[in-house]
Amino acid sequence: MDTRKSYQHKIKINWTNEQGTIWWNETCAMVLETFGLPGHKYIYTPEYDFMIFEFKDERDAFMCKLLLSDRL
Repeated sequence: MDTRKSYQHKIKINWTNEQGTIWWNETCAMVLETFGLPGHKYIYTPEYDFMIFEFKDERDAFMCKLLLSDRL
């Protein structure tokens, strides 16, 4: 079983008032469609004013940054 320590490559997306529910649904759907369900390649942590996606593999984190580059 993987521990949180194995997910060391982080991407932080800040919440803003301009983003609506649809924007966040699309953002999460993009990650889900590309990397599958959380737990295998990545995990995520929603916070009050941001969300963090944490990846095991540096290449996956880089791909996620490219995928979400207009949203970071």
